[in-house]
Amino acid sequence: MRKKLKRQFEQRHKFMFDINRVPFSRRLSYLSVDERLAPTESGADRKQLALIRQVRTYGTDPEAKRDRMLAFRPIFNQESIPYRVDADPGRMRVQTSYGSFEVCFDGADVIRIRGQGLTVRFFTKMTTAEGAVDRLDGTYQINYFMHGEYLFVPIKGKIDFEAEWIWESRKSSDVLLDIEPDESGYFELAIHHAEHGAERYESYRPFEECAKESLDDYENWYSMYPPVPSKYEYIKRLSVYAIWICQIGPRGLITEPAILFNKPTESSCFSWHQVYHAMIMHNDVDMAVQTLMNLFAYQDEFGEIADLYDDKFNNIMATKPPFHGYGLLYMLERIGDSITVEHCKHMYKGLSKWYEWWMTLRDTDNDGVPQYNHGCESGNDFTDLMAKGVPTEAPDLISYLALLAEGLGKLASRMGMESESAKWQGESERLINVLVNEFWNGKKFIARLSTTHEIIESDELEVYTPMMLGARLPEHIVKAMAKDLANPELYYTPYGLRSRPKQYENGQALPGMIAGFAQVKILPGLYYAGEKELARKMIAGFCDLGAERMPSFMFREPVPPAPPPSPNAGFPDGRGGPPASREQGPGTAPADAPSEPPSRGGLMGLSALAAAMWLDLATFLEEIS
Repeated sequence: MRKKLKRQFEQRHKFMFDINRVPFSRRLSYLSVDERLAPTESGADRKQLALIRQVRTYGTDPEAKRDRMLAFRPIFNQESIPYRVDADPGRMRVQTSYGSFEVCFDGADVIRIRGQGLTVRFFTKMTTAEGAVDRLDGTYQINYFMHGEYLFVPIKGKIDFEAEWIWESRKSSDVLLDIEPDESGYFELAIHHAEHGAERYESYRPFEECAKESLDDYENWYSMYPPVPSKYEYIKRLSVYAIWICQIGPRGLITEPAILFNKPTESSCFSWHQVYHAMIMHNDVDMAVQTLMNLFAYQDEFGEIADLYDDKFNNIMATKPPFHGYGLLYMLERIGDSITVEHCKHMYKGLSKWYEWWMTLRDTDNDGVPQYNHGCESGNDFTDLMAKGVPTEAPDLISYLALLAEGLGKLASRMGMESESAKWQGESERLINVLVNEFWNGKKFIARLSTTHEIIESDELEVYTPMMLGARLPEHIVKAMAKDLANPELYYTPYGLRSRPKQYENGQALPGMIAGFAQVKILPGLYYAGEKELARKMIAGFCDLGAERMPSFMFREPVPPAPPPSPNAGFPDGRGGPPASREQGPGTAPADAPSEPPSRGGLMGLSALAAAMWLDLATFLEEIS
């Protein structure tokens, strides 16, 4: 099977993917197509295709979070028929024994479908105030309460439409819509999405032109990214695709392009996620800078930026860590020659206000040490470092701001502001001295409550985040932390660092959690601090795990197979030994692995964030190899 899949990929000479792993969509669009259990007109759920407008996951209105999906599937003679799907960034293909159809995007807001030999049936459930109407010009419209409207326009073939207004329910009946072939056996449909006022075009360009436009846009986006080891080429393409579809365009509160956490289930753009993306856009400096700074367009007058944004909602209840200094220094080291003075001015303005906000409005005891005020602000939501409450002065936050100050100093120097540059470098060194002298207990870093300075100890990996400072830390601290990070009973696994020391239950080791964000922060710092082989081994293992299972925000640590049972061991079920774990470690990736789709295995699926974190480390691995 593996050789067959490889051969098919090589014959097509292009990247294909499974919509069950990542949806079919395109850059700047709020629409996507995936496959899921969805209602049918009979009242039963069945697995079918679903067209979804990006939904809001974070917010207070339950209606805003509800999937408003148009389920669709092929039918023949009014009966559902089996189908198979494949896709590339330009089009999705659905094959059956009776005929086929294809789906592509015509720009960001129009879906095009064409097919032959069968009918495509759409079905959607309606709720209070939602309606569907025959516009009496051959087109049909479905209006949702919070998710805009869809206009169905038959370019070729005809539409059968069933829906009526139910006065007592204050809504339309559930909607059934079929697009059927004409006498030639072919059909073509345009589905327009808009917040309001959707209108048909006077004419429609060829389907092939639309599909090629999307494919070319993906290839252009792909060209931004630096190389990875060749065995990861398929996963690189899949990861880049997952990011490409998650860049959304200006709409509502979003005034410039930003990158979602995920599509379609995590609707928001998180401020610190943008950094992971900007770090690897090596071949388009304008896009890298814009991505690093995009959410600073909404920075308030005091300098704070919100935790997350979407087109209808922003959350400023909490913020997220100032990871931007880490990303800025990473970019300066790799694409610094392409960063202009204008780029520097743009970044300096927002980042300096961001720094000052942390050092003034987040230092309530005026001791020169910043604090977190909310359990989700560190990026490791509800970390143990805030177990005794907030405000909390934490070693990771001090490290972030030390790097941000250093980065601001480098920007100032590039702008000819040498005295400002020296001031920022001095501020960075001051924070590192505070970190070393007040937060290192001789064995590891600790946190403390603001004002009282009551110590908070934790065995979470989070207390090792200062390793991102690399060689800026004293050698004895690097050695002490490296010893812990290399200990298999504490944090070391061949696939990256587990989030807590190894735990046991009834004498059996429990699998730990391996978080991508921790690997990106800690492992390159470990490498630059001189622990090169230890860091390289874990980076390679993490990349192998992502290549085998599919990149994920967080992995469960692979459990090795159980040893062969003793022939004399007696078990009640008569099998002669305990069941072997179903979860296998990745081992060494075979030579042909890059050309094949990965198996499932990550806990949160292939989000844009997971893809970026994997690419951060895979490109770093190629760089140091």
